[in-house]
Amino acid sequence: MKLVYSALLVIIFTNISYSQIASTFFPSAPGYKWYFKNTPLDSLNNPQTDLATFQIDSFSAVGTYQGLLASTVLSKTGLTSINQNVPYLDTNHFNFQAANGYYYLNLLSYINQIPFLDSITIVNFLRSFEAWYNVYRFGQTVNTNYTIFSKDTTLQVDTLTLPLRISAAGRRLNDQTVSTVNGDLTAKKFLLTYTVSYGLLPPILYIPIITRPDTVYISEGRWRIKEVIPSISVDLTSLGFPISFTIPGTQTELTNAPTGIHTQTGSVPSSFNLNQNYPNPFNPNTTISYSLPYAEFVSIKVYDQIGRVVSTLVNEQQIAGNYEVDFSGENLTSGIYFYKMETNGFSEIKKMIMLK
Repeated sequence: MKLVYSALLVIIFTNISYSQIASTFFPSAPGYKWYFKNTPLDSLNNPQTDLATFQIDSFSAVGTYQGLLASTVLSKTGLTSINQNVPYLDTNHFNFQAANGYYYLNLLSYINQIPFLDSITIVNFLRSFEAWYNVYRFGQTVNTNYTIFSKDTTLQVDTLTLPLRISAAGRRLNDQTVSTVNGDLTAKKFLLTYTVSYGLLPPILYIPIITRPDTVYISEGRWRIKEVIPSISVDLTSLGFPISFTIPGTQTELTNAPTGIHTQTGSVPSSFNLNQNYPNPFNPNTTISYSLPYAEFVSIKVYDQIGRVVSTLVNEQQIAGNYEVDFSGENLTSGIYFYKMETNGFSEIKKMIMLK
């Protein structure tokens, strides 16, 4: 009997240890922001650092989208610096159910990357993909593949008839430690592979002509912290089609520590105000609160003792209200730091102390 109980306990604890709750990998509340550096990769997948651009993602809201409860993330890309003042233009939606992270897919955003996929027929076909897909399967057995979607179509290009299959597959790889601006973080690692295949004998035999892997690293409470999409060369001349091109790759990494900005309830303040951080001294996390009497572009940056910017906490247009923003000194040394709030007509600096 003791052996039976022991076996049951092993099974129970094994299941608990392997179970994953997908929502715990996403920030818990709107206001969280990610600051990324996007570095192009050349045809040999060498980073082109002089061509790097920046990206800011903002967890803006939680609400129903296309039938599911969605966490909405706004994005602005192609920035010349992390401080560039431009509006958010892109929107992404995520849903979490048990161990699964769903993504609302819009393939039309990728069409300008593939030269011959520009006909009305293919546009309508790609629009048919718009739906929720179970992309991030945190409970998936490591190194086993799963299908995300697969659809067939026929594309007419001049006198050519191309039977095509567009598909996506996922695989959860072994967890990996990733070096970031927040220090070393343990991340779930996913390999997402998108494939365009040509039908030699449809629907029986399809040959991949474009295969693009996408490796995504997801850390608990922070979501995506790194992504690598290698460049790929495509040459269809061997199939009798005069088509060859290269799709450039991208390496995406955090360039500033992510921050969480939280709107506080209460009446609209009568003046600008920057409050003392709390706790102070801190190790390594602290909160900075501030107030805006009317809508204004706000910048809050953290500086070290010699005036270098170590973190940009806020850099955006905000409506009137009371706010809190979190700061982590996880990757900084002990010492005195300064944080400065600036608007069009207001500026204030306060001192804080980190003790490790």
